[in-house]
Amino acid sequence: MTATAAGPIAGPGTRPRHPLVGVVGGMGPLASVELLRTVYRACRLHPEQDTPRVLLWSDPAVVDRTEAIGSGELDELRRAVESSLRGLLAAGAERVVVACITAHHVLGALPADLTARCVSLVDVVHEELAAAGEPHLLLCSSGTARAGILTSGAAGARAARQLVALRPPDQEALHREIHRLKRGEDPARTIDFLRETLPRYGVRSFVAACTELHLVTRAIEDAGLSEALPSLDPLTVVAHRIMNGEL
Repeated sequence: MTATAAGPIAGPGTRPRHPLVGVVGGMGPLASVELLRTVYRACRLHPEQDTPRVLLWSDPAVVDRTEAIGSGELDELRRAVESSLRGLLAAGAERVVVACITAHHVLGALPADLTARCVSLVDVVHEELAAAGEPHLLLCSSGTARAGILTSGAAGARAARQLVALRPPDQEALHREIHRLKRGEDPARTIDFLRETLPRYGVRSFVAACTELHLVTRAIEDAGLSEALPSLDPLTVVAHRIMNGEL
């Protein structure tokens, strides 16, 4: 488990430009590292001292989230997320992002003093969907789909009107893609999956509702395909909010 600080710590009598943001990462590790890369790529023209201050808590030993949801044995996951949040807050983080949407399933079981400091990726998706006003294909882990994490509650019910769910065979294929990405395999292969899948559902946009898919949205941008494959990626939204000090 590692914690890394980006940017200088302010000296006595000074206030840093950016709040210290914590990231609960490691679920999986490549996705949370890519979030940091996105933050710093977005502000690469800024002086180093003016870029965001981020603490990454990367703990890949956390139990598989989809398996925990499937078995109903959520205590271990809840304890791991709570421990990570407390560690980041104790280290000085003012706001915390849990970089795993499936892990959001246990946030409601945490003490209110912790959740009050969390930036919910689920809320980010709901806000961005409402602004977009068009249907999106919901791409998420099988655990997120099974638990209805994006479609539960009043906000989720409103979002559900714009979310097109994958049929079971496609959901299973996507879950395999997610685990392939976790192993560090080429995200460009998932672009091929998207090109084949999106037209069959009659939508042009998708929600990257698994943080591994942040690797894919970055590959789409790098390939100049953002207009052909538009996405709502909560990690990209959060990265820009971190850069702008808006969390």
